[in-house]
Amino acid sequence: MEQKSDHAQVIVNPFLIYIASALIAFALQKIIPLPFLEKTTAQGVGAALIISNLIAGLPALLGMISVRTSPNPKRPTTALVLSGTFRISRNPMYLGLTFVYCGVITILQLPWGLIFLPPVIWLLTIWVIIPEEKYLEEKFGAEYLTYKSKVRRWI
Repeated sequence: MEQKSDHAQVIVNPFLIYIASALIAFALQKIIPLPFLEKTTAQGVGAALIISNLIAGLPALLGMISVRTSPNPKRPTTALVLSGTFRISRNPMYLGLTFVYCGVITILQLPWGLIFLPPVIWLLTIWVIIPEEKYLEEKFGAEYLTYKSKVRRWI
């Protein structure tokens, strides 16, 4: 009998989903250019989006570090983090990563990247978040199910 590893069975590293989308957006913008914001405006909006990660993603990371659990989905989760930004979203680090993605593609003036945002979030949900949730349900049982019933997946 095969023993299951003590970590979420995610399909792909979440960063790769965002990176692949940005690379495809870059290529498409070269082939089929779409109009976008003026450069200075794009830089300001993009910077604001990246900085907004400080509101969602960074506190979530610090919360995980404070209870000595890994943010890496390929490592065991040793504790649930139910405070801080985790009170608002079950996935504040992915929310922060999404802000960074939007900021970077805005600064780089890649409107295709914004068009790809819904599929990116869908793939992240199917390939990463749902396997993580299944793992957390199995590992923490009722405690996680109660949390899951009270806090939305995104916002």
